[in-house]
Amino acid sequence: MYRILIVDDEKTERECIRFLIEEAGIPLEIMDACDGSDALHILKDWQIDILFTDVQMPLMDGLALIRHAQKINPDLKIIIFSGYADFEYARTAITLGVENYILKPVVPQELEKNLIHLIQELDEEQDSRRQLDKQLSVLLQYSLQLSISGGFDPKKADAYVLEQLPTFQNMVLLLFNDTFLENNYFTFNEDLQRSLQLDMEFLNLSPGQALLMLRTRIESPLSWGRMLLSYIEEKFGTSCYLSISQPLGRYPSLKDAFAAVEGQIEQRFWEPEERIFISEQTGCDDTSLDALDDNLQMTRIRQALNSKDILSLQANLDLLFQKYSRPSSQSQIYVKFIFSNLLTTLYPHLPSPADERPLDVLVAELYLKPDISEIIRIVQGLADNIIAGFTSSQGSIRREITQVTEYISKNYGSDLSVEMLASIVFLTPDYLSKLFKKTTGKSLSQYIRQYRMDKARELLIRTNKKIIDIGIQVGYPNYSYFCQSFREYFGTSPEKYRQEKML
Repeated sequence: MYRILIVDDEKTERECIRFLIEEAGIPLEIMDACDGSDALHILKDWQIDILFTDVQMPLMDGLALIRHAQKINPDLKIIIFSGYADFEYARTAITLGVENYILKPVVPQELEKNLIHLIQELDEEQDSRRQLDKQLSVLLQYSLQLSISGGFDPKKADAYVLEQLPTFQNMVLLLFNDTFLENNYFTFNEDLQRSLQLDMEFLNLSPGQALLMLRTRIESPLSWGRMLLSYIEEKFGTSCYLSISQPLGRYPSLKDAFAAVEGQIEQRFWEPEERIFISEQTGCDDTSLDALDDNLQMTRIRQALNSKDILSLQANLDLLFQKYSRPSSQSQIYVKFIFSNLLTTLYPHLPSPADERPLDVLVAELYLKPDISEIIRIVQGLADNIIAGFTSSQGSIRREITQVTEYISKNYGSDLSVEMLASIVFLTPDYLSKLFKKTTGKSLSQYIRQYRMDKARELLIRTNKKIIDIGIQVGYPNYSYFCQSFREYFGTSPEKYRQEKML
């Protein structure tokens, strides 16, 4: 509904005009002012569409009011009504763009005719603005599409586009798991702008992907992202991933900003439980794994397969798994390519290929997996089948475990760690732990504790050494901790144990 402001220093005149408008059923929201100064305050605070003003008023006459009002709102529709049929007033009013000049007393039919005509003009202008806004929006969206792809040429751009581009503050990439936008694009776009009051341009990149170009800077990306995700889930019953850029002024171009948010959202491959990705998030900074050469690892894996060296095979697989199980600058397509090559390398060594699915089926399944953990599971499953078939390598396993147990027997009083023991047999700590548990049925820590307790018991019975010295000898320099550990293991203190055994 449009809004009209009636200005007259006579209250009865204002009330009369209000009555005539309401009686005629003209759809206008009515406001009034007693003089030009009061009217200017209203014009500054409210969107007024039609100004209906008297000419002769104290403090500020109608013509002065019109001049000030047009500076506030150049599109304002203006009607003057006056008790004086003065040609000079009329001529000045015309130069100011006044729509009509009505003489008092106001004839109801003339007032109704003028106001209906102005409402029609306002409707036409509003439709024209909507059409122009729509055209400009399409032009701007097309230019933004070119900008993020690197095809935008400022020399050929429209002035409106060049004026708008610097207004964008943040870029947000939305990625849905399905084709949600295929049937919800317009509803989704309008709802975000209306309900969340987002000042933005909405780029529909695909049925499952959209880009929000925000004119308001996001001050707290994580909080803002949680709010948006919560709203989408509650209002539309679906979920998506969000990738939020830094302020766009920090990027050399919109193309670079888009490449950054695309790269950030790729992290979902490594962190499938995460929904919001922002530039401050960083992955592991293990430069040794970053420097790991994929080709060299493939060569080592082939050598281990050909020599049926289980330990070397699993150790080198583990290194690849560790490298790619954390966020990487590599795209997930590249990672899938690496692991599909790994599948191709492992497949011929399966003990019973006929019992397995064809290689092309496994590779196709791998490429469809949404995250790295599922891909590692496929590859490790294949490797487990191969390892199970390498029965001739069992002696190798026994040799490695024997080396570790022999070292423990000679150095049980020293500081022993999984990392140190793994370095002795050139295995990763994780793989040594798994292998030791599988071979002996005990973890390394359990085995070391058992060995030390057995030695302590032997020393308590066969020697007269002080208990504190026995603790130090078997690897427990802290007397209290030794006594506590002994009591937990044997159910009694070292002193009581010695007394009972010496009887």
